[in-house]
Formats: sequence, structure tokens, C-alpha cells
Amino acid sequence: MTSLKIPNTLNFFESFIVNFIVWFLPLLFVDLGFSGLEIGILVSVFTVVSLMTSFPIGVINDRLSIREAILAGFLLLVAFLLGIFIVKSFWFFLLFYALGGLGSNMVYVSVRGLTMKIAGTKEGGKRLGVFQFYSTLGSAAGSLLGGLLLYMLNFNLTIVAGAVLMLFMALLSLSVPRVKIERFPLVEYGRSVMKKHVLIFILPLFLFGMHWGAELTSFSLFLKNNLGLDLFWSGIYMGLTIIPMSFTAYLAGRRIQGNGGSVKMIFFSGILLSGLTHILMVVPNAPLSFIFRMFHEIGDGMVMVSYYVILSGMFRKKSISGETGLAHTITTLGAVAGALAFGIMGPVYGYGMPFVVSGMLSLVCLAFLVAFWGRSARVG
Repeated sequence: MTSLKIPNTLNFFESFIVNFIVWFLPLLFVDLGFSGLEIGILVSVFTVVSLMTSFPIGVINDRLSIREAILAGFLLLVAFLLGIFIVKSFWFFLLFYALGGLGSNMVYVSVRGLTMKIAGTKEGGKRLGVFQFYSTLGSAAGSLLGGLLLYMLNFNLTIVAGAVLMLFMALLSLSVPRVKIERFPLVEYGRSVMKKHVLIFILPLFLFGMHWGAELTSFSLFLKNNLGLDLFWSGIYMGLTIIPMSFTAYLAGRRIQGNGGSVKMIFFSGILLSGLTHILMVVPNAPLSFIFRMFHEIGDGMVMVSYYVILSGMFRKKSISGETGLAHTITTLGAVAGALAFGIMGPVYGYGMPFVVSGMLSLVCLAFLVAFWGRSARVG
């Protein structure tokens, strides 16, 4: 059985750098005088690039090489971090945010595609749970350390530290295990994704994906303006609430182990918990908000593991990276729409409102899935 130690390590640090730097950048943008619309545009660019490139990256993974795609992704993240260290202009930020979005997505799609190709059917749920464990643990560590360094140092020194770390990850990516490449017509991607049971599963996830747009534009600003937390305590809040998500992902993966009914139960329960607590976390009390946020992350952990297990049952391993990239495009499109909408909404209606609205949209997503996809016993 092929080891996933190196992919899990790369997964950890890609998630780490996104939370280490990107979550806190809206605070810098506000200090630079950027408007809510400009912040929304910048954050959207990071996700728009993901929207445009998830499928092409998946095709590269399936038909050319996963290792080289991961290497290129980490090098682009180095360029992104050094770029925002050097420039402070909105238009240059826009350019380097695009590079960062491309680099992050190359690593994100490629490492996940590699894991789904390597994970066997029998151990698929467990191995995907471990994979998600490392991903969310990296997010937690990035938030904790990023907030701490920003509090003790400044944005520039923290960004340089992140660039050095990504350079080390680029070197480590040269040890990624290779997987078998099979040639097949590109039209097979469309045939797989356009199946009815696949479409009624992935299309509603646009609404669920919008809550990530709310977080990208409004999370750090909500903690500062609504809860009165400084950079240090914002990092503590973000990081500690993600840790339960890591263990939830691991336990959910072990619970699933290829059981279709269990997959659906965990998936639906996760969306319900995620949506409700996204609304409740806006209470103007930091400890209580922290508790609700922790349960939100637990819900997200349940969703992400079951989501990838469901996709691994729907798609073939030879083309699963590209097909998963197409599915991922739907949630990314939701995140883009959310970033644009909630980037404008936050300064006008308060930074808690994006969480209330996006939480309600997650519940609408759940209702649609239960009504049109959940009645079917078919998962794969």
C-alpha cells in the first residue's frame, strides 16, 4: 500500500499557509484604506482562479503528472507571498492574489487527487479521514501561529517566514509518489459529471460554498469589530475552534468505511450543524461565539470527509482528479459569489450579517439535497 505520509505533510502545510497569512490579510487591506468592495474583489480573485483552474489542474493530474503540478503550486505560493511583501498597491495585490490562488489550488487539487487515487476502496474512508485531519490541523496551526507572529512581529516578517516555508515544501514535493497515468478521451469527464445523480449532488453545494466566501472576507473583521479581539486572540479563536474539526474528520472517516448509509448521515448532519452554528456564532459574546464556532468547524469536518468519500464512489480512479476538480468548481463558484456579496454586505450591515445569511443558505442547500438526492440509496 502506497504511503501517504508526504502528501499528508504537503496538505498540512498548504492549509497552514492559507490560514497563516490569507485569513489575516483583510485586516491589512483595511489599514491600507481599501474599500469593502476592493477587499471582496481581492478575496474573490483568490477563489476565481480556483474556479477557473480546478478542472484543468485535475486533467494535468490525470494525464500528465501530479508531482510537477504540486511543485509548481508551491513555487507560485512563494511568488505570491514575496509579491505582497514588496507591493502595497491594490492592482499589484490583484496580480499576486491571482498567482497565490493558482498556486494554492494547484496544491489543493493535486494533493487531493493523489490521495483519492492512492486510497483503496476498503480503506478509502479511513485514509480520506486522515487526510482531512492533516488538512484541518494545518489550518488550526496556521491560525494560531499566524495570529501570534502578527501580534509579536508584523505583516512583512510573517509573510517572509511563510515564503521560506513554502520553498521548503516545494523541495519536499519532489518526493511525492508517482501514480499510473492512463490515456482516455477528454469527453469522458463530461459524461461522468453530467449523470443525474452526480448533478443533483454537486449543484446545491454552490449554496454551501458561499459560507466560505463570507469567512474569507469577514471573519477576521468580525472578530476585531464585533467581538473586540486583537490579532493574538483572533488567532487563538480561529486556531482552537478548528482543532475539533481535525479529530471529527478522522473519526468520521473511520466511521464511514465505505458504508453508503453512514456517508449520507454524516454528510447531512454536518451541513445542518455547520449552517445552524454559522448563524449562532454571531452572538456578541466571545466565549459563547467561540463555542458555536467550534461546532461549526465540527460540522464542516463531517461534510468534507463524507463529500470526498461520496465523490470517490461516483468517479473512476483514472479520471478522478479532473472529475473532482469539476465538482469542486461548484463550491468554489459559491465561495466567489459569497466573497463578492458578503464583502459588500459586511461594512454596510455589520460583519456578523454575512455569517447569518450564509448559514441560512447552507440550510437551504441541505433541504434541497434531502428532497432530491437524499431519497436515493445510490451514493456511488
